[in-house]
Amino acid sequence: MKSLWQCRYMNRLITAFEDIRVRVDGGGTADLGGPKPRLLLAILVSQANNVLPVDGLIDALWDGRPPRTARKNLQVYVSRLRRVLGGRLTHTPGGYLLRLDPSECDLLRFEELARTGRRRTRDGDTDSACDALVEALDLWRGRPLREFGDVPYLTAAVDRLQEMQVSALEEWAELENARARHPLVLDRLQEHVACHLLRERLAAAWITALAATGRQSEAAAHFDAVRRALARELGVRPGPALAALHRRLLEDPAPERRPGPGNQLPRDLPDFVGRADEVQRALGYFRARREGGVMVVSGPVGVGKSALALHVAHLLADAFPDGLIMTELGNRSLGSVLRALLDSVGLPGTQNVAQALARWRTWVAGRRILLVLDDAVGQQTVLALLPGSGASCTLVTSRYRLSGLEAVARVELPPFQGAEATELLGRIVGFGRVMSDQASARRIVQCCEGLPLAIRIIAAKLDSLRHVRLADYADRLSVAPSLLDEMAVGELVLRERYEAFWRDLPQQQRLAYRRLASLTPPFRYDQVISEVEELHECNLLMPPAGEVSAHIAAYGMSGFTHEFGRRVTGPAAADLPPVAGP
Repeated sequence: MKSLWQCRYMNRLITAFEDIRVRVDGGGTADLGGPKPRLLLAILVSQANNVLPVDGLIDALWDGRPPRTARKNLQVYVSRLRRVLGGRLTHTPGGYLLRLDPSECDLLRFEELARTGRRRTRDGDTDSACDALVEALDLWRGRPLREFGDVPYLTAAVDRLQEMQVSALEEWAELENARARHPLVLDRLQEHVACHLLRERLAAAWITALAATGRQSEAAAHFDAVRRALARELGVRPGPALAALHRRLLEDPAPERRPGPGNQLPRDLPDFVGRADEVQRALGYFRARREGGVMVVSGPVGVGKSALALHVAHLLADAFPDGLIMTELGNRSLGSVLRALLDSVGLPGTQNVAQALARWRTWVAGRRILLVLDDAVGQQTVLALLPGSGASCTLVTSRYRLSGLEAVARVELPPFQGAEATELLGRIVGFGRVMSDQASARRIVQCCEGLPLAIRIIAAKLDSLRHVRLADYADRLSVAPSLLDEMAVGELVLRERYEAFWRDLPQQQRLAYRRLASLTPPFRYDQVISEVEELHECNLLMPPAGEVSAHIAAYGMSGFTHEFGRRVTGPAAADLPPVAGP
């Protein structure tokens, strides 16, 4: 029999949904032997492209009770699989490795497509994202590795895949609802919603599609079913987003399309955690404003300011019927920002900044929108863009406190504390993995200093390194020569955020930062009085808790901030990007 790996096929080589099968030349399937070789292949596929230690494989094959001949038996099973898989199954010093490309296995192809869809959604490429997600969902053929569903070793892998499938379904449904393709959403979701009553995102997509197609009574009935299930199973009420959707359904069962740009926000983070107090404060503030209002969310690099603003803005969609707009300020000129805003609301742009500003303020004055100004580096552009009158509101995020802005509400965002940090780690790498070694999980998030961005970076690494124990990774971080350099995965690089911050710092604050970075924190106010206020304004210093005497107050600086500051004062400064002028 010709090996699969020596031929070209139109179908996947390994099919792992439901029962595991290996296709052979001519369209048949290979004889894999008895249950043990089949289980071995299932384990190898679930951890494809990762080295699996021999002892771990023996443990999994015999559920911790191996016979004396276990190693010899394992070698026999491997030999049998190699006759089918060829050189893809190899032995390394660390154990056995099955190399697979996503095109060769439906499970790997599903994961690749689901991640591609999520990435394209973040990039705003809706059509392409929908295509990837549909292709992923079309691969799903029931529970993966069904014949080995009771094997403890495979439970976590199967649960992770099923979670990914439902998340992909939710993401696809939201995108299609936004494109008004509601019948398509109803057709695909109908076999899933009853099985997942506790999934509020899925329920919201289903209710939205029902209401949009004139089935308001069914939409209300499904909300009630979800409400009862949440109370019965978890003892909680529906979350703010689902509750707001239900209120809109009751208040406006057949809403007309209102003028305005609609919801132009990027997607909310599906794994947003914590910040309950800050979220409730922001929601209460904006919902109570009838004549407009401004809130500034400030905090250090990587603390999650944009994520919080985006999450809050999505929850406020019902309170701003004329639209939600988000634009990044950074170091862009006012003219550039205005041209983008005018384009987003369908107005012609102009090179004359004064005319563009007048056009923007005139348009805003007659509407109620929420404007999210992300990453403000100074207050002048913010002041210029604030609506001069009317009911529109503005939510600003900044690494600076923007203390010169008057009559604004303020939220200062601190790093996560232990429980929130660990929850975020668990949402990305899996709660089962975190709960099995909570002490190591706490050590890891401590190395991240509670910064959500740092936790996301480390979690993304751990999610791809499923074979690495949390304890081993915690040990690695504890002895790393540079924790700042460890905080990088793909396009998420903490050091680059600091470099961007450094480029935008005014000259006076750069000098203060350099002077303080040469000291060892915490800092006594009387030692560095001239620098403290400068760096407190741009969130490079953490103030002491409570009221203290200014002469003995101790300020802190995060390890990441201190390490980067040492770099800009030492030999490594030559490798940094050029700084902006004062």
